Amino acid sequence: MRRPHLALLLLIALLGSTGCVQLRLDLDLDAKGGGTARIVMAADPQVLSARAELDRLGGQALGPALPAFDVITRPYLQKRGAGHGVALVTFNKGSADGRSTLDCTLRFTDLKGVSWMLNDVAAALGGAGLGYARGEGDHLVLRSKQYGFPAAAAPPAPPATGESARRQAELATTLIGAIGELDVSLNVTVPGDVVRSNAPQVAGRTSTWIINAGNLMSQQDVNPEIVFSGAGLAIKP
Repeated sequence: MRRPHLALLLLIALLGSTGCVQLRLDLDLDAKGGGTARIVMAADPQVLSARAELDRLGGQALGPALPAFDVITRPYLQKRGAGHGVALVTFNKGSADGRSTLDCTLRFTDLKGVSWMLNDVAAALGGAGLGYARGEGDHLVLRSKQYGFPAAAAPPAPPATGESARRQAELATTLIGAIGELDVSLNVTVPGDVVRSNAPQVAGRTSTWIINAGNLMSQQDVNPEIVFSGAGLAIKP
């Protein structure tokens, strides 16, 4: 069975639902197996509020319970990265054009660490992330990897009532309705020359996947894979 597209998982992980508006994740990988990740997002506050309320009511049909946007602060991310080789380099949070915004940069020593952090913030969405494998000759392969991180315990849901069920349906409708403004991009730059990539766009060593309302259904079964030269690199698959 194919796993969901990594960018789609990261969308859910960082922004909370399919209703979130814009997300850009830039991964710049270095010759030692680490690198930096920049996360830039903008979302309608009402959409974020709807997802937070849905979680409080115990409605997890759109995925596991997630931290509210207000909870994702500099100390919060620093704590999540501690002990996993992930450091928070920059953090800016605010609003622009009526949307809640987040722009932060992480430095990580390996892909398992940054994958753990993203999954931890997202209540471990199946433990998915990115990892390295050995290819033919000196080639390396960057692809989706299932780490199997333990899932965070979900908070107890309040007793179900007819009113709560009605409200959950309303909130779910709000989130699904906002998918029309979906705009997600995943940009991965590898430290060696690209041999082949399944990304729709490749420029130099950077592969780009874009998900929006128009191609969401056709893209969700694609797993990122980049084969690149490992000559002179210290990456150990």
